[in-house]
Amino acid sequence: MNRFQTLYGVALTKKKKREIVLVLMALEAIFAFSYLGYIDFSMISSTTLHILVIVAAMIFGIEGSVPVMCVFALTSIWLASFATATLDLLYSPIVSGVPIRSLMFAVARILFAIVASLIFGIYFRKPRKHIYIGIALLAVLNTFLYGAIMFVPYALFFPTIFHELILNWSALPVFRDWLSYVLAAAACCFVHYFLSKQKVRDYLSYLCENCEVEESKDYKRVFRYAKFGALIIGILCIMYLRKRILVELTSQGVTVTRTLDLNIANFLVQLLCALVCLFEIVSVIVRWINEYYTMQQVKMDEKLNEQSVKISIDPLTGVFSRFAYNDVMESYDNQAPEDFVAFLIDINGLKVVNDTLGHEAGDELICGAADCIMKAVGNKGRTFRIGGDEFVVFGTGRRNAYGNGPDYNIMVG
Repeated sequence: MNRFQTLYGVALTKKKKREIVLVLMALEAIFAFSYLGYIDFSMISSTTLHILVIVAAMIFGIEGSVPVMCVFALTSIWLASFATATLDLLYSPIVSGVPIRSLMFAVARILFAIVASLIFGIYFRKPRKHIYIGIALLAVLNTFLYGAIMFVPYALFFPTIFHELILNWSALPVFRDWLSYVLAAAACCFVHYFLSKQKVRDYLSYLCENCEVEESKDYKRVFRYAKFGALIIGILCIMYLRKRILVELTSQGVTVTRTLDLNIANFLVQLLCALVCLFEIVSVIVRWINEYYTMQQVKMDEKLNEQSVKISIDPLTGVFSRFAYNDVMESYDNQAPEDFVAFLIDINGLKVVNDTLGHEAGDELICGAADCIMKAVGNKGRTFRIGGDEFVVFGTGRRNAYGNGPDYNIMVG
């Protein structure tokens, strides 16, 4: 993730790196299962959706794009396990009949993620003048590079299919799906523009620099239970839907074969995976918002504590202020402890010193008096300055040595 810090000046923590990559992986899984119908754009192919996420992940380097591409490869293998198109079947080592060769498509995709990220990194080794033009051209180049690299397994392991594809090259998505290039360029430029905003960088920096602030245990527990409960409910709903679909097919006179039953189960499990991924994306966003406001609250509490300390200390003498004196008196609630003792002390002749020698000399006299009082009291009481030359000392006392007098010997010296 050094590239991210170089580009945007934000040192992401390991936790934030994992969360960002997790969101991209979850988004890729959602796009992988978009054929189920919850994402349907007539002009945008599924390849375009994948390329959008992968190209955007290149901003985070190989550590970001490779995991996203691994999700793309694994979901493709899963989908190809019950696909009907010849080309799709080749992506599954389970049904293709040539598992090693089929796995080469997954290897090719991961290789594309590495190569594309390296190209992106080489371009950003130094500041560029026309940054958005460069990002757009890189997005287009890498989108085309993806199609070119995917041709390699066909050429090496499936020469017959490769020659058929070459004969009809103009009909291939890599050449005719111009929207993939446009959207990939736009997505990459938008991600860069969004991350370049000062408010976004300040927000990320704030989260990373204050990462020591932990979420409350209650929040973690509630969120953990919510995720577990949502998963259980999702599984129960999938089981119910599968049962209802089978009952409906049977009532329509459709013979439910094992293959059909397996395909229905696959579709429903993919829907559940997509919902889980969506929930994970939302949970990360909610966690970031909660972290931000938790840290804001902690900062506010610290600031209030600092202000309280400043108010509680007299700035001239360093003893407790009148604010602290009032606070202590309120804490007693009109009922002082039995051994409570108070001294009221003032300075004689302060006005004369101020009038003849100046207020600086008067302040020096006040500070000297406060210092003498604190040395006498030590740690056996607390000294408060409640006025210009008035001091109060709170302490504890005990009966005199004879044990029969009402007066107290103050424990201040």
